[in-house]
Amino acid sequence: MVPLDRFTVVLDACTLFSMLVRDVLLTLANHGFFSPKWSPKIQEEWSRNLALRIQENDPDRDVVAQIQRVADSMTRAFPDAEIITPISNIELLEPVDPKDRHVVMTAIAARADAIVTFNLADFAVAHLRQHFGLEVIHPDDFVMDLVDLNEKRAVAAFRELRERKKHPPWDTKELIERLRNSRMIQTSLWLASDDVSRLL
Repeated sequence: MVPLDRFTVVLDACTLFSMLVRDVLLTLANHGFFSPKWSPKIQEEWSRNLALRIQENDPDRDVVAQIQRVADSMTRAFPDAEIITPISNIELLEPVDPKDRHVVMTAIAARADAIVTFNLADFAVAHLRQHFGLEVIHPDDFVMDLVDLNEKRAVAAFRELRERKKHPPWDTKELIERLRNSRMIQTSLWLASDDVSRLL
């Protein structure tokens, strides 16, 4: 088993796009479960897509500066997270969707153990495991793997996350429902269990 503080994971843009999924993953990273990595391209991708999504619903809202503050706070919290890598053509990456090869290149450059993404079908999971020793994991499965490693520490991380939500405050039910709506079904079910929910 890889020690928690040396387990290195590239977070795909789709996991950073969602405010709650991003918050969950980075809170767990801050609690020492893993070392998060991303590239400037990954940062640019989730930031741009989030700005477009928000402005679709509220065209007059200026969100660029707000999103940049989030990205800057990520950099301050994890100053060694950003990986600069040239994007080159590697023949062994051909089975990976072209738009996601840069994520794999980041993982290779970071010597990562895994890529966390919602888009498993784009990453030729078996191929990357065989040729690069890279695991590709859905964020819900990834969080539950971390829970299995240290449930007590995971509960503390989720309690801290919930307590940070103050405008408006979130109760346990709100957190669980939001996770369910964010495609984190197993995580929401774990938090809803009697033994865990009473600790949140």
